[in-house]
Amino acid sequence: MTQMEKLEPLQITDEMKNSRICRLLQNAETVCFVGDSLTEGTINGGVPWYEPIRSSIRGKIVNVSQGGATTKILLAYFLPAIVRAEANLVVVAAGANDILFRDPMFCAMTAADYIQNLQKFRDAVCERRPDAKFVFIAPWIATDGDAGIIGGVVPPNIDKTYADYTAALQTWCRDTGDVFIDASGYIARAFASSSPEKYLIDFIHPNAGAGVRLYAEAVLRCAD
Repeated sequence: MTQMEKLEPLQITDEMKNSRICRLLQNAETVCFVGDSLTEGTINGGVPWYEPIRSSIRGKIVNVSQGGATTKILLAYFLPAIVRAEANLVVVAAGANDILFRDPMFCAMTAADYIQNLQKFRDAVCERRPDAKFVFIAPWIATDGDAGIIGGVVPPNIDKTYADYTAALQTWCRDTGDVFIDASGYIARAFASSSPEKYLIDFIHPNAGAGVRLYAEAVLRCAD
């Protein structure tokens, strides 16, 4: 870890223990975490967002993620590794880069495309592991106070785009029966009550201390 702040495990409350995602994490033989830099821990020294709850996961953990990954990139380059994991629980946190980069070559440019990519990914996993359970986390929140967003330019209508992708994901998860999590509101409230700098390295990446603890807590508290 590059952060000076010591990483401490998240204290799991009784409310969290009774959440659907917590039960799934505790009972899974293999958990495959899929995503972008927040799942890889690209910027904070290799600490993924789920690190504070690692001790609550009894099964094997497989991490298939890469900084900058979009849903298109995950499908094109990482799907075989995800399928080979044969995990009975797959936790997907992807979509923020689709929204922020807005490059049609690499990104899902509409909410419909975003869901279509996730559906293809889900179908491929289920073909190998029909009993697999899924958790889908809505695109991670991004602040606009850093020049790191696409050379300092915030994409137009970013709030609406986030809302559209998140709403589409929630509707789709209701149809599939998968766990849907929108952690952004919980995280935003923490930013407002304190300061984003307490939790973030830049405009989107949590630090290896308070940041990943906040994100892990938000995931456990905000599951549907």
